[in-house]
Amino acid sequence: MTEVRFENATRIYDKTHAPAVDMLNMTVQSGEFLVLVGPSGCGKSTSLRMLAGLEPTNAGAIYIGGDDVTDVAPKDRDVAMVFQNYALYPHMTVAENMAFALTIQKMNKSEIQTRVNEAARLLDLEQYLTRKPKALSGGQRQRVAMGRAIVRNPRVFLMDEPLSNLDAKLRVQTRTQIAALQKRLETTTVYVTHDQVEAMTMGDRVAVLKDGLLQQVDTPRALYENPANAFVAGFIGSPAMNVFTLDLNEKGSSLGDFDIPVSREARNATNNQILIGVRPEEFEIGSEGIPLTVNLVEELGADAFVYGKVDGSDTDIVARVKGNDRYRAGTKLRARPSKVHLFSAIGEQTTIS
Repeated sequence: MTEVRFENATRIYDKTHAPAVDMLNMTVQSGEFLVLVGPSGCGKSTSLRMLAGLEPTNAGAIYIGGDDVTDVAPKDRDVAMVFQNYALYPHMTVAENMAFALTIQKMNKSEIQTRVNEAARLLDLEQYLTRKPKALSGGQRQRVAMGRAIVRNPRVFLMDEPLSNLDAKLRVQTRTQIAALQKRLETTTVYVTHDQVEAMTMGDRVAVLKDGLLQQVDTPRALYENPANAFVAGFIGSPAMNVFTLDLNEKGSSLGDFDIPVSREARNATNNQILIGVRPEEFEIGSEGIPLTVNLVEELGADAFVYGKVDGSDTDIVARVKGNDRYRAGTKLRARPSKVHLFSAIGEQTTIS
């Protein structure tokens, strides 16, 4: 069992002013599955590569199992990385690919065979051990890459968007297999993805990054219900949270014909404006709350996306409703005031109450 810790870890590339990763402070608990997520260029893959030793750390420190590995060579960190492109040797069989790192270490052949067979059993690859990678599907190749990491018995698994080359159906299937396997092995795992659905379904905790800065790290449920700022609120959830910039008035604020109360403390945290956020899932037929008049309905089977405008304004809103409720253009929906999130319109747009 191994804890991973970033302490003010910073990476600055040559000829750039802004750090790719800026003062990252984060702890991955022993045995935890932590997912790094964010838009392209946010620093998630760089953070992972710093942990692997593939990128130098310009400032700060990185610890694995209590050991400072900031300046330790990648081969001596006892981590195993699974890459996006599988990185399998085409001339080797599945068994040879999985055993390669152990062979280089000159491990006893019987021990190598035992580890490969055990990993193949875990990953349902026993019948493919004599095949070459070209004879495997994308999902099977990804499982071989996982097996190559597993046989090493590393202190930490590192995974850099391992499912991005798979089709949608196979991604769903494989992500459940990876999450179940990690729970079984109880190996500390850091996983990178740009897909927030993948992050929310796989991670014990999820770390959201933007422009090299850690925005929030928490359980998927906490990120959804209590986002630390407007960016996290808009990034987590599908469809994204509806977020609007509104002026403050004597009543607090108003969205169309609907008044939104704002506390004195919240007013003091703003600059005559406030950000209002409401999740698409919070709209329903009711008698009170932010009013939405439906203009268009997109049927998705079990769910439907409803598009419309807030009464008394030109503000567009998307809502997510049950597909069998048969909403039509002109239907009135409302989001209760208790479900509205308030964010500061200045600084880091943090949550306020």
